[in-house]
Amino acid sequence: MQRRSVLKLLAGSAALGSTVGTRAAVASGSEAATGTAGPPGASFASKPIRLIVPYPPGGVTDVAGRLASDILGSRFGQPVVVENRPGANGMIGNQHVAAAPPDGYTLLLNGLGGMVLPMATVTGLPLDTARAFTPIGEMAEFINVLIVRADSPIRSVNDLIAMARQRGKEGLSYGSNGIGTSVHLTTAFFAQRTGLQLLHVPYKGSNEMLVDVINGNLDFSFSNLPPVQGLLRKGSLRAIAVTSSYRSQQLPDVPTMAEQGLADFDVTSWLGLYGPAGMAPSLVQTLSGALQEGMATPKARETLSVAGFEPKGSTAAAFAELNRAELARWKQVAERANISLKFGT
Repeated sequence: MQRRSVLKLLAGSAALGSTVGTRAAVASGSEAATGTAGPPGASFASKPIRLIVPYPPGGVTDVAGRLASDILGSRFGQPVVVENRPGANGMIGNQHVAAAPPDGYTLLLNGLGGMVLPMATVTGLPLDTARAFTPIGEMAEFINVLIVRADSPIRSVNDLIAMARQRGKEGLSYGSNGIGTSVHLTTAFFAQRTGLQLLHVPYKGSNEMLVDVINGNLDFSFSNLPPVQGLLRKGSLRAIAVTSSYRSQQLPDVPTMAEQGLADFDVTSWLGLYGPAGMAPSLVQTLSGALQEGMATPKARETLSVAGFEPKGSTAAAFAELNRAELARWKQVAERANISLKFGT
C-alpha cells in the first residue's frame, strides 16, 4: 500500500486522470511533517502493550506487526505482544481493538485492505472503521504489479490494451484474490481509465489465481508484490508494469503504468498503526513519534524492503488524511464498477 494512493475518482476518464495525482500532495505533506516522540510520561508505558494483527500468522501484515512490536517495545521498555486474531476478513481483530480502552495498551496493525476497502465495497458491516479507530501512523506500502505468464505475447501495457480491444466484448480474462480486494479494485480502476471490457475471475486467495496466470488460463492479472517476488525471480511470471507513481526498488527495470501512457496512475496498498477511537492527542503524538523514529532506522527499512514493502513513516494527521482520501476514492471506483458485497456472504 502515495507517494500515497490518494486517488480521487470523478466521473469521466479525463477527471480520473487529473485527480489521481492528489495522492502525491498528501504524501508530501506527510513527509514534510516529521514529528518527534516526546517523553512517554509517567502513565505510559507501565505494562505490556498488545498489538492485534487481524490476519493469520506468516502473512505480509505479520512482517510489519513484528517490526512495530520491536520498535515500540524498544522505545517504551515494555513487552509488545503480537496477537493474531484472524477471521471475517480482519473484522474480528478490528472489533476487538475498537472495544478496547483508548489508553494505548491495545493497538491494531491494519491497512487499506482491512480498514478502507470493506467500507467501500461491503454493506452491513458490524463496524464503521472510519469512526471506530484513531490513526497513529503509516508504516509501509506495497505496490501492485501487472503480471502475465512468462511466454505471453503481452509485453507492455499498450500490448494488453490493444489485445483487449481486439477481443471486443469478450475481453481479456484476469484474476483476483477475491471480490472487493485491492487487486480487483485496481483492475476495475484500470478498466475505467482505458474503457476496456475485461472478464473477472475471482479466487479465494492469490495462490490459485497465480497458478492460472502461469498456466495461461488467465490472460493477465494485477497482484500485490510480496506474493509474486519469488515467481518473478524464477521466471514463472513476467511483470510488465508497476502501479505506483515510482519504480519499485525491488523491480527497478519494470516501468510504471504512467510511464506507459496512463498518466497519474498511482495505486499502492499500505499498512499502519491504529488505536481505538477517543485516544488523547498527547498519547497519539507519543506513539506516532516513537513509530516514526523507529521507521527511520536502517534496520526497519531493510526489514520491510526485503519483504517487498516500501518503508514509510508518517504523522498521525497525515495518516488520518490518507485514510479519508482513500476511502472517498475507492468508494467511487466501486460504485462505478458496481462492486458490492453483503457482509457475511
